[in-house]
Amino acid sequence: MNHCKSMLLSLSCVLSLSGCASYSVTEQEMTDYLSNEVHVEKSVGIPGVLYAQVNVEDVNVTIGRVDANRIAVYANTTADVEIMNQLTQNLALSLEFSAIPEYDKKTGEIYLKALKLEKFEDQNGELPQDIAALLKPAVSIIGYALSNEPAYKLDSNKLKESLIKSSEPNLVIKNNKLVIELFD
Repeated sequence: MNHCKSMLLSLSCVLSLSGCASYSVTEQEMTDYLSNEVHVEKSVGIPGVLYAQVNVEDVNVTIGRVDANRIAVYANTTADVEIMNQLTQNLALSLEFSAIPEYDKKTGEIYLKALKLEKFEDQNGELPQDIAALLKPAVSIIGYALSNEPAYKLDSNKLKESLIKSSEPNLVIKNNKLVIELFD
């Protein structure tokens, strides 16, 4: 009887796999994953001379809207800037990165590669040039951190995601979603 159950389970898995030839990741799912799983806080400069602490506070993702093959990551950040031991200046920055999604078949993780800084803007319009020059390397470090942390990961505890992960899928952008699909 156990042999029959085992065969039925195997048959069920095969039928499930053939019925789910793809798995889609929406913009909201990727935004939620980045917001909950990736925490970016970077500092740059020399404390007491010229120093900035930059924190990513709010992230939003769009897929294939600006460029058909790229993901856009919008980040609202705060920056605490100290110049020559003077009072810290608090800035609110809007950043936009674009990236090409890349799927790691071994881990079931999606990474953001070939990251480009598309927009760097002070929300209050009061950013002096010397502070902007200091913050750009910190922003680049944020981009580096975003490209080295998964932007999304398939859940091995969910049957459909586990089956897709265990196969040899391909990652494409379709209808403003990331689609992990099985090779034909």
